[in-house]
Amino acid sequence: MSFAGIEYLPAIAVTCTAVLLFFVFYMYWRRRALKLMTVNGRKIIAGDRKRVVFKEILIIIAIMLSFTAFLKPQCGEKPREVISEGTDVLIALDVSRSMLSKDADPDRLGRAKRAIKWIAESLSGDRIGLMVFAGDAFLLCPLTNDIGAFMMFLDSAGPDSVNIQGTDIGAMLYEAAKVYAKKRLTSKLLVIITDGEDHEGGVDAEIEKFRELGVSVYAAGIGRESGEFISAGEDDSSADAFYRDRDGNLVKTRQDQGLLKKLASETGGAYCDITGNFSGLNNIINVIGKQQKESKGSRIVKEKIDRTWIFILLIILALGVELIIAERRRGEA
Repeated sequence: MSFAGIEYLPAIAVTCTAVLLFFVFYMYWRRRALKLMTVNGRKIIAGDRKRVVFKEILIIIAIMLSFTAFLKPQCGEKPREVISEGTDVLIALDVSRSMLSKDADPDRLGRAKRAIKWIAESLSGDRIGLMVFAGDAFLLCPLTNDIGAFMMFLDSAGPDSVNIQGTDIGAMLYEAAKVYAKKRLTSKLLVIITDGEDHEGGVDAEIEKFRELGVSVYAAGIGRESGEFISAGEDDSSADAFYRDRDGNLVKTRQDQGLLKKLASETGGAYCDITGNFSGLNNIINVIGKQQKESKGSRIVKEKIDRTWIFILLIILALGVELIIAERRRGEA
C-alpha cells in the first residue's frame, strides 16, 4: 500500500493527534462532571459503562481512520491509456561567440536562454526541441515533453557545443528543414533566437525550402544595432578581455535586423527584438497556442488505485453505529 498524500503527513498527524487528545480530554472531563452532578440529591447515572466505553472506542477508531483517509491510501494497479496531444515547437539557438557580447543582460546568450525558458514554461502538454548553431548546426535536444530534461540541455548549450565557429544561419535552416521534412510535427513554425549575423550567405536558398514545407520562421533578435565588442573573459577591464581579428583589431558585432525581418516575412512568420524586454515573445507564445493540436499517439500506463473510499465508508459505519447505540439499556432511569 502507498499513500498519495504522504507529503502532508506532518500536518495530518498534528491535526488528528490534536483532535484525538481533545476527545480524550472531553471523555475525562465528562466523567468528572457527571460524578459531581446531582438531581434532587441523587447522582446522575452516566449510562451503561460498557456501552459508553464502546461508543468512545468507535469515535477513536473513526479519528484514526480519518488519519489514514487524509493520506489518500492507494493499493493495487490498473492499466490506463494515455493519449499524448500538443504542439511541437522547435527552437534554434545561436551559440556563436558573438552571443557572448554584453549589450544584453547578462549577455546575449544568457538573455536568449532566459527567453527560451520563458517559452518552455508557457507550454502546456507540448513537445519542445532545441537546435544549436554557429558555423555548423545540429539537434541538441530532440522533441520532448519532459521540460526538466529540455532545461538541462539548454543550460549546457554554449559556444563549446559546436566545433565550427562563425555564424551560418543557412546551415541551421538546412538542418531544421530536414527535421520538418522527416518528422510529422504538429506545428509548422521555427523559433530562432540570434543576433542575426550571417557569415556564409546561404539563407536565401533555404528560405525557398521553408516556403515549400509551409514552415513559418519567428525570429527573436538580440543585440544592439550600434554594435558591441565580443567578450573573451569575465574581466572586461583587461586588455585581452575582447576578441580581436588576425590584424589585432577588436571585433565588433551588431544585430542584423534586416536579415531576420526578411527571413520572417518571406516565410509568413514575424520578428521581435528581445534585447531590452520580452514583450515580443508574447506573440510567439500566442501563435504556438493557436497551432492545431494533434494526437501524437498513446501509451498504456499503470496507475495506483485510490482506496480512500474504503476508509471513508468505515468512518461512516463507525460513527453510524456510535449514534445508534444508546448509553442506557431500555428501562434504565
